[in-house]
Amino acid sequence: MAYTPASNTTLTPSLGHLATVFYKTRALDQLKQMFMFLEGTEPDDIPNRVGKTVQWFRYSLLGANTTPAAEGTVGTGLGLTTSTISATVQEYSDFITLSKLLVKTALDSIKENAAEQLGYRAGLTVDTITRTEFDSNVASVAVATLGAALGSVDFRRAVTVLQANNVRPKMGSDYFGISHPYAIFDLKSDNTAGGFIDVLKYANPAALANGPTMNGEVGKIENVRIVRSTNVGTTGTAPNALYYTYVIGKGAVGAVDLAGAGPSKVMDPEKQSFAINVIDGKPQIADPTGTIGAAVSYWFAFVVQTLDTTTYRYRIIYSDSSII
Repeated sequence: MAYTPASNTTLTPSLGHLATVFYKTRALDQLKQMFMFLEGTEPDDIPNRVGKTVQWFRYSLLGANTTPAAEGTVGTGLGLTTSTISATVQEYSDFITLSKLLVKTALDSIKENAAEQLGYRAGLTVDTITRTEFDSNVASVAVATLGAALGSVDFRRAVTVLQANNVRPKMGSDYFGISHPYAIFDLKSDNTAGGFIDVLKYANPAALANGPTMNGEVGKIENVRIVRSTNVGTTGTAPNALYYTYVIGKGAVGAVDLAGAGPSKVMDPEKQSFAINVIDGKPQIADPTGTIGAAVSYWFAFVVQTLDTTTYRYRIIYSDSSII
């Protein structure tokens, strides 16, 4: 008997009922940035019901007195001088609404996924607003690398300038650094003696004198603990863009929340979640039929402000990359 192929296959047009696609109900992962800039600020808050503007003050230092006092003479008293810095908290908010029919028929848990997407937007918003404040003083704090690419000498110069201006370290005895992966590649390639120390080569990463390793921390150089971020400032245009590396001391930039209404502190959105409001819909005056099945939202109030414009307490190094 001659061989006869199957007369019905998945390609048979008359079998219109066949399922042709298996739909996954879990979304693929996304390429999410790390949020590092809030870690470089001085956190503070404004209590409720005392207004929305915060004002700091600083005394001006008294200089040395090199003139001997005249015997038997009462001298002239010294006057004190202060300066002030103020900033006003601003509101930031977004929301996503979903129809009742969509919530009931979507293949995925669309309400939870919408909350996750909005949470990432909120975290990126906080990080970008904070980074923008650091970048706002670029004309006063930024310098190019001393060599063709970022190296240990650039960190040595930044730390030396901060120390020469009596700027204290941000984290115990260390300054805080933020750098782009492209710049870190060149830094790791610098084989100068006493240069970059990979985080895996710390004497005891889990018990550092200045605190445990941070999310995204890649290493240390010239008393600067460096974290990785792709959300850094740049100058120029691709493919000739120069990437900013930040070396931050104590008291550089303040981040002020309205008490109980500040943004969530998220560094790694793959491991931490921004606080999002998830609201189930129901019939109400504004929506009598309950057509809106769910809403997700965020709202927070905060402000970021440079705390010293007389002596900036951080430096920016802008560098080309050898791999792009």
